[in-house]
Amino acid sequence: MKRLAMIMFLAFTSVAFLTGPALAEMGMGKVTPVTTEVGIQLFGSLKTFPHFVSNMDFNDDDTPYDWLLDENGIIDNDEITVRNEIRLGMKGGGENWKFMTILESDFSFDQGNADRGSRAGEVPDLGMRGEDFGVEKLEFSYDFSSHGLPATLETGWNTTWADLETGGLFYGDDHPYISLFGSMDDIKWELLGLIIKDAAITDGNGDDQDWQAYIAKVTLPAGPLKVAPFYGYSDNQFREANVHYLGIEAYGKMGNLTPKAEFVYALGDKDNFTATGGEADISAYGGFAAIEASLGDMFNPYFGGYLISGDDDANDEDIEAFNPITNIARYAGPFGIENAFIYRGSSLLGNPVYSNAFERLGGPNGYGGISNAASANSPGMYTLGLGTKGGMNSWAYKTQFQYFWLAETGALEDLAGTDTLPNASDSIDDVMGWEFDLQITYHFSKHFSLGNVVSIFDPGDGIEDLRGPGFDEMAFVDTIEMKWTF
Repeated sequence: MKRLAMIMFLAFTSVAFLTGPALAEMGMGKVTPVTTEVGIQLFGSLKTFPHFVSNMDFNDDDTPYDWLLDENGIIDNDEITVRNEIRLGMKGGGENWKFMTILESDFSFDQGNADRGSRAGEVPDLGMRGEDFGVEKLEFSYDFSSHGLPATLETGWNTTWADLETGGLFYGDDHPYISLFGSMDDIKWELLGLIIKDAAITDGNGDDQDWQAYIAKVTLPAGPLKVAPFYGYSDNQFREANVHYLGIEAYGKMGNLTPKAEFVYALGDKDNFTATGGEADISAYGGFAAIEASLGDMFNPYFGGYLISGDDDANDEDIEAFNPITNIARYAGPFGIENAFIYRGSSLLGNPVYSNAFERLGGPNGYGGISNAASANSPGMYTLGLGTKGGMNSWAYKTQFQYFWLAETGALEDLAGTDTLPNASDSIDDVMGWEFDLQITYHFSKHFSLGNVVSIFDPGDGIEDLRGPGFDEMAFVDTIEMKWTF
């Protein structure tokens, strides 16, 4: 698929090149699709992010935790790691239908990644190379309205979501999907089917390893707000869990205030639970609330936080830890900042990339989460944060402070001294620490900007209680942001 996508893209761009100034005198024609009623647009972007880091494991010594995970792979404790995301895309369509495809390569800058590729007898192929574009996002849709049915059918693997407008704590990702959506007056509705894992073979016991999820959502007007109840069902055969999610979110604008809130309740069951060897009952919840105020170009403060339930006993048959399908708080408002510390994957904190929750603490025995690696014994969390953003002329800024603490510590204390938490104390403080972020950007044009993000995480006593003495140093990540778009 990747090889075919690259051949198609090279063919398209080669023809485009032949229409350039060098051959214009020869009277060459223009690039057109085979079907002339189809319109096509090219677009693209380049993001180059040099990262300068210190104490990513909150420890002055070398430890196995001294790294963060992002889309380019590992950001380790080198003096500098440069993430590079290049995207080239096409979009267009015709009567009643649309399409969009994006070719992407996201990698750490070095010669092997960007130029050489993999050859027999040399360094093995460790992932995406700079010259190997794959189809990162794809979307095709058809609108049936002109046929008497006010609905649109869509498929691909573009980013879809259930609660990105609010806290993003339940689902947002680019999993393969098939969706049907539409609107009647001011009421919008959507049915979304996600094919997250479709294994060709069973495990050693003959059990399926698939994972599909289904989401239904209706967005209703409620005065100045929009209220959107949603339902999700996770058929997670890989984790032997069936989970129902009942959620609601509300957002909108009331004068100069923008409130946002959501609540999600998870209930279901999980077979062959590690703690009991039998069935366990799932009963958990997650919530988010925030309010923003528009007070001028330079000062737009916001305040809010998350609450996510955790498990208090690793040895009973009740799972009270909230595991989402995927938490995508990195891009949800108002606390989302792409290059903030908390949204990079950290094995020490137990949060995957994109997520702000410590959902992997307790071992990969849960019922969801990014890469299906969340824990049934995760501690949950509370956060409180405040910040402000604004801009003037070509300048823009955003700065914020967040405080993190655990909702429950009982299950983690039960696991102290085991292979899961070998250095943990049997009495764990609930304070995980605080983070400060500052982003400043200058837009030289609509096609290029240069910025900087400083992100500091100061660990609380809970991290030393989880990992042992010495994990008490402040972590620092400084990211230069160079962005091109067309």
